[in-house]
Amino acid sequence: MSLGEAVGRYAALWRTPGVPRVMLPAMLARLPVAIEPLAIFLHISAETGSYTAGATALGVFSAALAVAWPLHGRLIDRRGLRVVLLTLAVLHSAALAVFVFASSGPAWLLVASVAPVALTMAPVGSTVRAAWALILPPGPALNTANALEAVLVEVFFVIGPALTGLLTGVFSALTTTLLAGGMLVVGSLLYGSAPAISTMRRETDPTEPGTLAGGGSHDRRERRPWRIPGVVAILVAAGGAAAAFAVLEVTVPATVSAHGDAAATGVALLSLPPAASVIGGLVYGARQHTRLPVNRYLGLLAVAFACMVPLVFATSVAVLAVCLFLAGLPLAALSSEEFGLLGSLVPKRVINESFALAATMMAVGSAVGTLAAGAILGWLGPTEARLLSPAAALIAFAAVLSMRATLSDVDSLATADSGA
Repeated sequence: MSLGEAVGRYAALWRTPGVPRVMLPAMLARLPVAIEPLAIFLHISAETGSYTAGATALGVFSAALAVAWPLHGRLIDRRGLRVVLLTLAVLHSAALAVFVFASSGPAWLLVASVAPVALTMAPVGSTVRAAWALILPPGPALNTANALEAVLVEVFFVIGPALTGLLTGVFSALTTTLLAGGMLVVGSLLYGSAPAISTMRRETDPTEPGTLAGGGSHDRRERRPWRIPGVVAILVAAGGAAAAFAVLEVTVPATVSAHGDAAATGVALLSLPPAASVIGGLVYGARQHTRLPVNRYLGLLAVAFACMVPLVFATSVAVLAVCLFLAGLPLAALSSEEFGLLGSLVPKRVINESFALAATMMAVGSAVGTLAAGAILGWLGPTEARLLSPAAALIAFAAVLSMRATLSDVDSLATADSGA
């Protein structure tokens, strides 16, 4: 496929009625997810004089998100997007006010005040993925949209930390937190009022994709997402892939330090996988795919494993940099197929809850990967700790492979529906 054809696919997607009205405010609402936690960490670390307190606050933030987002997704499926986002916007504003008030109190109160901030953060990212599934029919356009979505996530996490550092330097970490909160509130309100998705509710069409796998449609509708055959495999794979990359956040700076360079150099190297992911995701999303989604997903998991293996054998910082770029290439494409496959598997009435569960599993996987890497790093060293990355990718591959037959059946039904 030529560059012109690739650009044409993304341009055609942008010209789809309703897409700009959805995407622009969604981008405004999602960037704070990469800013607010880091700004909170910097503020609490400065206020308490302890990085441990800041790290504890980040742990509280992550745990609260893991609890909140599946619940938010379920509420959106039941009550509609607009009312839930409006409620969360009001509550998030109040939570930020409490956080500011707690800044003058004891350290434990300041750390505890992080929980309501995270609990009221709108799950815009998972609902955007659900919106694509509602706005676009299954097929090449939806595949391109999912790839673009995965690329945007990487872009946010490249821009977010840099913007946090800039705003904190110009103003303060607390002001940056409040600015990010304001962006989230305004963006989520504008996003929730978009005509194309403001009435997102549970679907009742008995022919929707996913209602025929594992029983009749009525049986499926009465079941939670994780009880649908194949969903747990995808959730485990999402967590495994996230863990594989989270390991690098710990091991890369340690590896660079072991080679005699500053740990900050290792932190800078961590921007290579997201940069490579953007390139890989854009190229992948512009292609037209003919294989079943589960086969594409398995193929990408195998590629991710293969790209992780060279990290174990990196003998210098320069080689490590090349390996990191290689490891990042399939990341956005992997996320694209992950959510596309999940969207074809579950009934639309629980699609927001399902996507929020996937996001939660990614957060859990990241936490487990970080903790495990830290433990092995202190016990055996950075080289041995880097083994965890391909190991986690292999677990993700095995989880999906174990349910390949079930996922292939659902893929076939979805493909038949899209071609009807």
